Amino acid sequence: MSAEKSGQSPLETVKDYFTALNTEDWELMATVLDPELDLVPSGSRPRTGSDKAIAMFQKIFGMFPVHADDPTRFICDGSTVVVEITFTGATADGRNVTFDAVDIFDVDNGRISRLSQWFDTAALAATLGG
Repeated sequence: MSAEKSGQSPLETVKDYFTALNTEDWELMATVLDPELDLVPSGSRPRTGSDKAIAMFQKIFGMFPVHADDPTRFICDGSTVVVEITFTGATADGRNVTFDAVDIFDVDNGRISRLSQWFDTAALAATLGG
């Protein structure tokens, strides 16, 4: 895939994001995220920049070597895409984890410029024993 994706729809860009996330294809992810991405993750501090977002994803998936973000519903309105997701995974010590989430994407010129992630962080912490 080329670094320039401005010819595709916001929905196609978001689908590429999930492909990159689920396959841990960080080169693809770098083409999907705007270099100046604003990331607002649940239960964590905001981050600016695609490099910081990718580093965060890599750290998370270090804790979940088995993982899948399954988008179950897409809602599109112009350049904004809202996605309902079911995350399933397993921790490095074999604990199974499942939770639902909602991600809100703003796409500009074929790249994700803002991403906010929403899920029950207290329930996840309880599942993980934290």
